[in-house]
Amino acid sequence: MTQGDRAAARALADVARVYACLAERADHTVARLDLVTAQLRADTARAEAAAEAADDYARLTPRQRSERRVARMLLAAQPNTPIDKINHEAVPLTMVMERLDVSQSTASEIRKEAMALLLSGYGHQDAAVDADYEPAGKD
Repeated sequence: MTQGDRAAARALADVARVYACLAERADHTVARLDLVTAQLRADTARAEAAAEAADDYARLTPRQRSERRVARMLLAAQPNTPIDKINHEAVPLTMVMERLDVSQSTASEIRKEAMALLLSGYGHQDAAVDADYEPAGKD
């Protein structure tokens, strides 16, 4: 092997080490993103559970609960959008159908009612209050 071949082999080994380092960093980044995603899912689940507890306390009908749930979905899909500018299509009917286990026509009606609820005053503040609700006597 010539000196040039050895130098080329060392350069290739250096490139391989750099790629290995980059792959390791990418793995760490993916792991961190997975952790953040899991934490966000847990936060969302806790907020939704608290909102459902508030709905229980308010003795809402199942339909009213569904309207509020979809309203919260709309708010979450467009968190920085003023209420009057929220696009109802930001939450697809298929998502509403899946989350509420309803037909397409029912999902469409509930999404429209959720938009009406938002436009009538239910907004980020109300959703935050619902989500932060802790029933009395629970430790």
